[in-house]
Amino acid sequence: MARTRAIITHIATFLAGVFVSTLLATYQLSSNELKLDAGGGAVPNSLKVEANTVRGGAKPTNRDHQNHSVGTGNDVTDEKHSNSIHSLESRGEIDESTQAEKKSSNEHHNICSLFPQPTPTALSMWSTHLPHIFNATKHPGDQDDFIYHDFTALLLHFMTPDRVQRGVKTMPLDWSPVERGLDVIYKRWKFIQNEVDAYRASHNIDSGESIPPYVLQDIHNNPTIPRKLNVLVMGGSVTVGVVCNINPVTSTGISRRSCAWPGRMTSFFSALFGGYELVQFHTVAMGGTNTESGITMWDYSLLPGDTPYPDVVINAYATNDMHYNSVQSALAKNITLEHSVMQLNQAFMRQLLTPKRECGHLPPLLLYLDDYLGNEQNEVLTTMISSQVIHTVSVYYGLGSMSYADALRDIVYGDTKEWWFQPHWYENGVYQRAVHPHMGMHIANVWVVGFYFLNLVSTYCSLPEIDSPRSSEGETLQQQRHNRLHAGLDSNSKGIWDYAYQNHHGMPDLRANIELKGGPKHKPRGLPPILTKDLSLENITQLWLDDATANSYLWKNTRECLRDGKVVEEDEPVEKPCMYSWVVGLERFLDKPKALTGKLKPQITLNEGWSASDDNNKLGWVPSGVGSKFTMEWTHVTQPIRALTLMVMRSYGEKWEGSKIKVEIWSKEKLMARDEIVGFHDKKTSETYNIKIEIGTLFPRELGATLDKEITTGSGLKIEFELVEGNTFKISGMAICDH
Repeated sequence: MARTRAIITHIATFLAGVFVSTLLATYQLSSNELKLDAGGGAVPNSLKVEANTVRGGAKPTNRDHQNHSVGTGNDVTDEKHSNSIHSLESRGEIDESTQAEKKSSNEHHNICSLFPQPTPTALSMWSTHLPHIFNATKHPGDQDDFIYHDFTALLLHFMTPDRVQRGVKTMPLDWSPVERGLDVIYKRWKFIQNEVDAYRASHNIDSGESIPPYVLQDIHNNPTIPRKLNVLVMGGSVTVGVVCNINPVTSTGISRRSCAWPGRMTSFFSALFGGYELVQFHTVAMGGTNTESGITMWDYSLLPGDTPYPDVVINAYATNDMHYNSVQSALAKNITLEHSVMQLNQAFMRQLLTPKRECGHLPPLLLYLDDYLGNEQNEVLTTMISSQVIHTVSVYYGLGSMSYADALRDIVYGDTKEWWFQPHWYENGVYQRAVHPHMGMHIANVWVVGFYFLNLVSTYCSLPEIDSPRSSEGETLQQQRHNRLHAGLDSNSKGIWDYAYQNHHGMPDLRANIELKGGPKHKPRGLPPILTKDLSLENITQLWLDDATANSYLWKNTRECLRDGKVVEEDEPVEKPCMYSWVVGLERFLDKPKALTGKLKPQITLNEGWSASDDNNKLGWVPSGVGSKFTMEWTHVTQPIRALTLMVMRSYGEKWEGSKIKVEIWSKEKLMARDEIVGFHDKKTSETYNIKIEIGTLFPRELGATLDKEITTGSGLKIEFELVEGNTFKISGMAICDH
């Protein structure tokens, strides 16, 4: 066990695999399959080819050979660790409680107990395993020739370990979501490992030999296998991968979504994990959208049908939050861009981290990514607004955040004509507006995100281990996740003034001979008050307490939900607030006119002049001219309906001037809502707007008219659309929801 522990430590190279995944995947290999480096770490046999020879590159030096020589004796690091423990015990410097905790640690089924202590730093693990990181970065579509070999090597040359470390900005205050993520990964890894061991035993395969790839794939396809850790990336055109195909190697490139950094992450981690599929990245991104669109998507659960409820959400809207469209939107509201970005990001964060109902699905781990190195603004200080807002929001709410921009600023500012890490600002020597970075950025950002997760895991595993309190009955190990002492624990004081003190890891009992007044009370549950210019030190505590009291039912912990019999199982589907919804470009196959037509056809009972069109590469449902109309109907609605939300594209110019549609909502032959929506604006760009029509809204208003505020379950629903002015209009999304 001691040897295995140390071996796993340095294999963890990429624990980054989103919470310890790497560690878990590489644990599959026995000690006979590992190569030890000079520091006592280990490299799995599945990676030894890449570790000893960088494909297509130079042969390893003598030093390289020493670092990866075969180990035949006890692991040096673990032996020293055991000796130091024995020395402390013999001198009486570790008491019985500490020894008991150590023994308990070995018996726990968690990843961190496999590490020797102290846990290696993320920087040391990253620096030790650069060859593995290099090879894992190879795109799945470039496996045979690795045509981007030199380009990738040069990018990693610039992205030194200390530079990727600069990308780590803030760590989460509450580590509970990390603990939950570790549980998910461990369950899946353990299942795979048991199956691999069984196959080897039944086929007399030595532990030093690989199993056939098809066997591992069959294990992954086993319907009883525990699920993967799900990471959802939400963003705009950069996240989609616009112009990611541009690179200095070839003019053909790779398809945009596959080329974009989120599209590379799953294969990157899988390559590092020895083929074990433990983590899945999902992308919900559409050009022209920013954090405001993200709020609507999360609020109405407008995720594609094949996208599960995420364990981790990465907000990657930073570039679009600084886009020209966002600047114009702020001006239209008569507020500064900084104020607008702050408002949007607080609204997004609060939407994501506030439970939708009592004892419902626990909020995911929310991380922010600052990737903005564009030139929507020419003043350097102004370009940093998004970075400053992300940092402020992350610190105030205790969120995790990372910054590709901060990792590369000095390189970019040192040569604004380079285009590996930033957009190409000089076309034929002329300075121009450009916000979309090329392939180099997407490759480099894989390392920024990967290192952040590695740092997340190494930090978590360095926290003091504690024994989880047990419920009297009915609580499973999955619900007893508090393995580490951290600021997010919802502990309660056992006395009047002991401040929930715990004598863990050799800490003494309180003498308790005098009462120590003036210490901090347990902070209120829930989120702190919205950060505004009027929030003062005098009222922040009371506002937080008032909100926590008013919404106490939303902030119950697991034990309280168990007590009330309201615990939601993790695999239980998330309740959908929308009876019907679609957004072009978000769903995997809803990106062509034919697909959009097929999506709408089942509900359309009348169509005079509307059709799907992707003119200017912007898909939507458009009319042929004034008077064009269509009607959608449902015989029985499956839930109360209180609002219709439309995503409409507004544009400018003669074609769009005066564009307007009329929308009427009917139920049981009764008018329930009416509104008119314009399709043009005076901004010199096309932009997507979210327009909400609430049931009971009547425009133009009719004197004395009163309408119901809800269409009840089981009632019929009819929605009529008509272009009443102008030449065109474009609907790019629709949601019929309970709020």
